[in-house]
Amino acid sequence: MPGTETPGTSDSCCDEKISNPSLETIENDKLFVNRFACLFNNERLSDIIVNVGDDRFFAHKFILIVCSEVFEVMLNEERWKESSQPEITLTEVEECIPVFFHFLRYMYTGSVGLTTDNVLPILLLADKYCMPALSNTCVEYMTCHIVQSPDTNRTLSWYQYAKMTGNSILVDKCRKFILSNFDIILKTSDWTELLRTEVVEFLMSSDLVVSNEYDLWLQVKKWLLHDKNVGELEENIEEVIPLLRFKMIPPKQLLEIEKSELHSTDEYGGIFKQKLNEAYRHHSLLMNQVNVERDGNKYRNYTSPIYGLCIDMSLLHYHYVEKFESKICKQVSIPIEYVASSDDSREVKFEVIFWPKGPFKTFNWYGHTSENATMSVRMLSREYTSVEVTLALILYGIKNGIKYVAFTYNNKHTFNSQTTMFTEENVVSLKKLTAKNSPCLVNGNIEAKLFIKIENIEGESRNDQ
Repeated sequence: MPGTETPGTSDSCCDEKISNPSLETIENDKLFVNRFACLFNNERLSDIIVNVGDDRFFAHKFILIVCSEVFEVMLNEERWKESSQPEITLTEVEECIPVFFHFLRYMYTGSVGLTTDNVLPILLLADKYCMPALSNTCVEYMTCHIVQSPDTNRTLSWYQYAKMTGNSILVDKCRKFILSNFDIILKTSDWTELLRTEVVEFLMSSDLVVSNEYDLWLQVKKWLLHDKNVGELEENIEEVIPLLRFKMIPPKQLLEIEKSELHSTDEYGGIFKQKLNEAYRHHSLLMNQVNVERDGNKYRNYTSPIYGLCIDMSLLHYHYVEKFESKICKQVSIPIEYVASSDDSREVKFEVIFWPKGPFKTFNWYGHTSENATMSVRMLSREYTSVEVTLALILYGIKNGIKYVAFTYNNKHTFNSQTTMFTEENVVSLKKLTAKNSPCLVNGNIEAKLFIKIENIEGESRNDQ
């Protein structure tokens, strides 16, 4: 069968080659595979019939046993009734029944056609029947196609299965995609189907890319009041509401939350009142130029301009711009804390430079070449002795008419008087950007956003200004 090898075959061929120089090995692998492929679902020599749903397949015990450890036990050990029966019925979950044909055919041919629609049910079958080669093939396909597909319903399903099976590589890739495309996730039908543990996990993250915290609240409210979740409303509110960052919501929208049917109930009103009072106090203190504690007041990756964190780093007609003209340079002022309606917020000034075609330096005779897009961030403000920031650069792609985040770069850096400059020379590979049908371009343009979030700061205080 494909993937099997006779022990010692390679060594014996080498020894024979040495003793007989005229030896030539003729490879007829395709012919060998075709001999078995023609037996697939063929009554010829079939010694067992496999029933799955409404489908019946003519199969061969030898093939099933060689390919699957589960079938080896089921069909080869007398303690299992299936071993002596000419016909067996397999019980599969609903989504696996339509793909069982492809799964069984893989045993005879060693090949399978994977799509983002069928890869998970085929992986379920591969894991159930203990076929590690097919499992690895499915996982490899999924890790390569996560950022190429904006179908977040499938990504959520892949993520849930990866966590259940402990596949850390797939978990990390799915999670990164979900967090970067959370605005899309919130609009899918799967959002209301998520378990509480999953909602909690996502809301705990500061890496969520969302428009603003109020829109996030509206979708959380929708999840709380969904028919599937109302039975555990009290437990859900106790765990989920404290994770919303009410201090990042303007006072006018906080008033709208007060009008919510959830806020007005005796059972849950206390949790909301505490969070809302903390938010009102936070805004009041900042508007009166009073320092506040920053604990529990961290930014997410908000795209709304009201926060002042999101910097546009886009470049039109990427393929046609000369390298020396591709430089994007901006000076920005990043707020230390979110002040809803005050012109007197504390800010830190930065200069950001992005080379989406790699850096070009005129003082080098031939110009400086790089295989990667490069980014640098320089702190211009001098009044602070130490500023700790998180950086996130996202590049959008487009698939089936849907724009989504196809690439995310994250890092942290602490600026001080000795290190006022941060440089990353390997933001994203130029091969990825210049490839035909690059997943990181939108209609030939780079659509990029950079988030700079101040996590901690030491130096001049507001009262000293």
